[in-house]
Amino acid sequence: MKRIARALVCFAALWGAPAIGKSPDPAKPPAAAANSASAPKATPAPASNASGNAAPKPAAPAAPPEAPIGPDLDKSSAALKDIGASLEKSELTDADLQALRQRLDPIAASAAAAIDKLTPRLAAIQSGLDQLGPKPADDAAPESPAVTADRDDQQKTFNETQELLKRARLIAVQTEQTSAIITAKRRALFTRSLFERAQSITSPSLWQAVWNEAPDYFRAARQEFLNWIGNINSQLDGQRKQMFWGSLALIVAFYAPLAALARRFYTRSKSVADPSRFLKILGVWWIFLKIALPSVAAIYVVRLLFDTFDLTNDRLQPFFTAVTGGVLRVAFMAGLARGIFAPTRPKWRLPNFGNVLSDKIVRLAIAVAVIVSLTRILEALNDLIGASLAFSVALRSLGVLLAAITLAIGLWGIGSEAEQDECLGPQVNEHRDWFSLARVLCWAVAITDFAAVLSGYASFGSFVVDQLVWVAGIGCILFMSTMLIDELTATSFQPNTRIGLRLTISFGFHPNSIELIGALIAGAMRLALFTFAAFLILAPWGLQSSDVPLDFRAAFFGFKIGDVTVSLSSVAIAAGVFSLAYAIIHSVQRWIESSLLPRTTLDDGLRNSITTSLGYLGFLVALSLSLSYLGLSLEKLAILAGALSVGIGFGLQSIVNNFVSGLIILWERAVRVGDWIVVGSDQGYVRRINIRSTEIETFDRAQVIIPNSNLVSGIVKNLVRNDRTGRLVIPLTVSGGADPGKVREVLIAVAKSHDLVLKIPAPQILFTSMSASALSFDLAVFVADVENLTRVRSDLHFEIFKRFQEEKFFASAPAAPQKVLITGVQIEPSPQADEAGPGPRNAANG
Repeated sequence: MKRIARALVCFAALWGAPAIGKSPDPAKPPAAAANSASAPKATPAPASNASGNAAPKPAAPAAPPEAPIGPDLDKSSAALKDIGASLEKSELTDADLQALRQRLDPIAASAAAAIDKLTPRLAAIQSGLDQLGPKPADDAAPESPAVTADRDDQQKTFNETQELLKRARLIAVQTEQTSAIITAKRRALFTRSLFERAQSITSPSLWQAVWNEAPDYFRAARQEFLNWIGNINSQLDGQRKQMFWGSLALIVAFYAPLAALARRFYTRSKSVADPSRFLKILGVWWIFLKIALPSVAAIYVVRLLFDTFDLTNDRLQPFFTAVTGGVLRVAFMAGLARGIFAPTRPKWRLPNFGNVLSDKIVRLAIAVAVIVSLTRILEALNDLIGASLAFSVALRSLGVLLAAITLAIGLWGIGSEAEQDECLGPQVNEHRDWFSLARVLCWAVAITDFAAVLSGYASFGSFVVDQLVWVAGIGCILFMSTMLIDELTATSFQPNTRIGLRLTISFGFHPNSIELIGALIAGAMRLALFTFAAFLILAPWGLQSSDVPLDFRAAFFGFKIGDVTVSLSSVAIAAGVFSLAYAIIHSVQRWIESSLLPRTTLDDGLRNSITTSLGYLGFLVALSLSLSYLGLSLEKLAILAGALSVGIGFGLQSIVNNFVSGLIILWERAVRVGDWIVVGSDQGYVRRINIRSTEIETFDRAQVIIPNSNLVSGIVKNLVRNDRTGRLVIPLTVSGGADPGKVREVLIAVAKSHDLVLKIPAPQILFTSMSASALSFDLAVFVADVENLTRVRSDLHFEIFKRFQEEKFFASAPAAPQKVLITGVQIEPSPQADEAGPGPRNAANG
């Protein structure tokens, strides 16, 4: 593959320059003007009057009168009519439509400028008319002729300005309508050419026609380039001819050694044990540039050589453009693949792949780029020599089939190697398995190309494989750019770096806000890169920057429901627009959540509210863009919402209630992420507030899902709503014979000895109840963090039990003697009882 790439580079060096027309020489200024500009002007001496005072300064020249707007509007209207007449022609190519579209830009700018000028002018005239008031009635006192004349003049000016403003607005509307017509025609032409069916590659008649035409094809190609070389020699005299061919030979001779020297300069060293991510991405960019730039430089030098000798050829321009594009495609893809995957430098490799897998990916990328470039060059050659349709279809089908086979062979078994191949480089944490997704997309492209070639849709298959290479290149450059921006801002915007010190000293920024500034700059640059990449990805589909906001229409076939065209292709493209827009917004949301908000002083609950709200907003924006592609405006959506209001009122009432309750929770912030709440019999920490429900993690690590409506309409106990201070009450019971004052002293001493018990408010001892056998107390203390309540309770229990044991507060009082009276039984006193004294007697009789 390297030899093929080098051959393409040399081929571009020989033939690529005439593809670009010679830029016209700038107009030279007149000789008189040049002489007057170069010669110093004599400054006249200031005139003095008789008294010796300096003469008064001359008055400043009056401002030039404004150019009338009417003639400009006439020109714009005539240009619009001419463009409309051109659009009526049937045989319009995409280049013709694009040229007509470019003619609309000056017209739109002129109409907008006229509206900007006329609108305040009309308002000022109306204000003057309001001051003059209406014309007095016939029976009223007459006004002065001057006022009447002023009113008439103002009214006349008002009418003229209003007419001009109406014309300007009409031209602006007509320009937008014409632009929409051109866009629709371009998309229809694109669709027609993309899905134009030709003969299948399996057709014998196709190959019979190719076999018959092949000798004439090669003969015509050879003759074309011989004529081109002959024309070059005929346009140059003897000395200029030798200088031209000698310079071209020097360029070709010096390209290979200079490219090899560039590759040897500052290679990624094997001696670096563990390069940082910043060094890695710098190495990736350097490898990419030193592989791609020599080809770009060679093409530029050859172009300069051909422009110097005035040897451009408009007829061969499309072919040389294809050659130049093919060389750049191969060079860029080789630089990107070798830079990112580093097949011989595992320690410098960005993805966590092994050597075998990385080498396969690099070879596959370069091979597909070479096949696509050769196919485009041969297609341009077919157009140059006027090859037949059969020959063009056969070459394009072979190119698509070869690309599909190369993809299939390269992807076969690549998944198992990605799992089993050993990686000698450092491990990289990956959030998503992008490699598996890319592998599935490549398989889909290979299968689609096979089916397209066999069914006769070679143009569609060629477009698909072109988009694979185009999107892969843009994706790699976007990945490298965002990573470079992140690492560069993270390294540069630190309090102790030169930029951080300059911002702190010169501009007065706080050192803690330096990282926040870097994160904001990185986010703005990432957003710009993602937007630019989206336009580049959609460019081959006919999207231009002037087409935004897009007036989407159905691209392929479909049926209409009212004013809306519905088809499978429009739905698929709308889904793609939604996915692309949501991916961009989601990436911004993730950056805000992971990079911006952690550098602020906001609490976790407010951070969650901001990121969740941005997620809802991004979803609505992406949905509106996709629906606008289908032709659903806000008015139609309002009608649809009115039709669904009955269903929402009955079937979706609970979902809408929970959604609105979720919004109330997010912005009222009565319940925040991280709060400790109690809902009924469940309590725990709020982990996430979703669109329909709130997740609570209990103390046994169980997840409890609570509908948002329950949190809004029910009773919720939030232990950390205002602050995290908590009150702990411990009930205690001691012996009835204990001294309450001593108990109080012991409990206060125990409470004050604990580190987590707050001194203010002071611990309190409450004497709650008493009896002959027991005394009850409550120990009330305050803790700074409610999460420590359980720990403090346990510690106090241990210490109280120890002290109570020492003070013998748990020793029970002697029990009083129990007297048992049995009715109807005479109990004689025992001698011991007589000695002891009178005892209880029988109370049978009362």
